[in-house]
Amino acid sequence: MPPEDEGPDAVRRATDACLKLLSMRGRSRRELEQALARKGFTEAVSEAALARVKDWGYLDDERFARERATLLLGRGRLGPQAVAHRLRAHGLEEGTAQQAISEASDVVAFDALATARAVLEKRGLLGRPLGARERARAGRLLDSRGFSEDVIHRLLGEASLDPSGPEE
Repeated sequence: MPPEDEGPDAVRRATDACLKLLSMRGRSRRELEQALARKGFTEAVSEAALARVKDWGYLDDERFARERATLLLGRGRLGPQAVAHRLRAHGLEEGTAQQAISEASDVVAFDALATARAVLEKRGLLGRPLGARERARAGRLLDSRGFSEDVIHRLLGEASLDPSGPEE
């Protein structure tokens, strides 16, 4: 690699690239590392740029995780497991993700049972007798949205099962 790709000018360009990406939305360290690698910056230049951005307070994985978890839980469409999966996809460690979810749950007063109920109500799967297939479909929906087995069982236990209902 030419010397100009390793010097202070390269670090400045990499730092500018990080700042541009962060101006659009919050990002994790891993996301920025990947973006810099795609742009062809060396690992040494990337590390120097990421250190600068972190020192300036623009890169903080814990803050990013809290903000993202708060946003996702606050939308009322996902359960904690789905939020944790999305945080891990951003390159965050399991402990960081779980701590962020815990803090975000307090901030948005997250109630998993109420959120899961709202998801099912939106799909028209509550308030009427459910056949076995509909009940299974409701369970799969909640599972795919990251709700715990306990929440799914508690909620579907509330929904009346019509044993003679249609098998769709």
